[in-house]
Amino acid sequence: MTAIVANILSFLASKERDILALTEALIAAPSPNPGGNELVAAAVIQSALGQLGLPKAEVLAGDPNRPNLMLRLDAAQPGPHLAICGHLDTKPVGDAASDWRTDPFTPTVEGDRLFGLGATDMKGAVAAMLFAAAAYAAVANQAAGSLTLLLTADEEYGSLHGAAYLARSGALAGIDAIVLGEPCGLTREWEAIRTVSRGFCGFEVHVEGTQTHSSISDALPSINGIEAMARILVALRRELRPRFPIHPLCPTGPTINLGVKVLGGVTYGVLPGHAEFWSDIRTTPGMTFEALRHDLEAALARAAPEAGGAKVKLVFPPNLAWVDATEISADHPVTRAVQAAAARVLGAAPPLALFHGATDAWAFQGIGGVPTLAAFGPGQLPLAHGPNEWVSIPSLLQASQMYALTALNFGQEQ
Repeated sequence: MTAIVANILSFLASKERDILALTEALIAAPSPNPGGNELVAAAVIQSALGQLGLPKAEVLAGDPNRPNLMLRLDAAQPGPHLAICGHLDTKPVGDAASDWRTDPFTPTVEGDRLFGLGATDMKGAVAAMLFAAAAYAAVANQAAGSLTLLLTADEEYGSLHGAAYLARSGALAGIDAIVLGEPCGLTREWEAIRTVSRGFCGFEVHVEGTQTHSSISDALPSINGIEAMARILVALRRELRPRFPIHPLCPTGPTINLGVKVLGGVTYGVLPGHAEFWSDIRTTPGMTFEALRHDLEAALARAAPEAGGAKVKLVFPPNLAWVDATEISADHPVTRAVQAAAARVLGAAPPLALFHGATDAWAFQGIGGVPTLAAFGPGQLPLAHGPNEWVSIPSLLQASQMYALTALNFGQEQ
């Protein structure tokens, strides 16, 4: 086993520049979501697999523009089957385009940092996984178990075309555990092995006032929908106290984020009638949609007098209404496999902790029934979804080495 580990580490150390080059190629292959097209990124992956001497990945897609890629590698001896998973899409550049110091789709190296959209979330991890698969294939004749490279579409907008599609299609059959390569750092890289993933509840509050000529707002009864919405938003923040069970890795409970998007108004001269604000709650293990919906409805009822007579309606968007929180135990074989790999590469295994966002784990575990470790990947979460996203170049090699060793370790579990 010691010789195999040494072979994996040295093989990947010799590929450090290639891992960086693949990350750069993926950054230069735009896949913003919403936008909904991972074809260019998938083509980069298929080309890289060929250059590494690996077979092309199987393409699984309910929508031809939303490919999911799967490549299974079997070792010489039977054993547990691990999947390492990354998503091919990114968030859009959005309103922050002018805040980028570099072009988001032009990978730029500054010192030991690689800048570009998706560098940390999570095209760096995806590149590392490809090389980990190549390293595993090189020692497979001396190893046990199986490794699947699993690359998904649509993680950034509900996973409907990605993880949820795969889980419902039966594509995960035979996989014993999944490790997601989401960025696991908050203030530094490799800060924690994140075994718990918060869930997600998206909702909208629609307010209906009176749309009319703005010059007569003092002459006839009327309600400014945007003013009413603003009062409701402030009142809801005061009144909303969602119930949640205490979890040792989630001591602060859920996060409440009101007004992540605000809509309303027509133009000058028009008193606004309709207004709405979108919000999300990042849930914790043990919370349920039914209980949270009850808490939201009750809080809105208490806030309703602030509307000044405007109609207030609670709406749940179909694809984003609820994503379950997930967790995997500290003594699960995949947790132990990751800890051992991290100890070998980093010198010590990071502590177990919460991943603050939602991940593909909700579908893999909640629908597919496959135990899923929520996040262990290069990068820092605060750098994601904003301008000047970057990942440290040394962490890409470390990620690749740890993914390969995790697969090797997991294959020994019985």
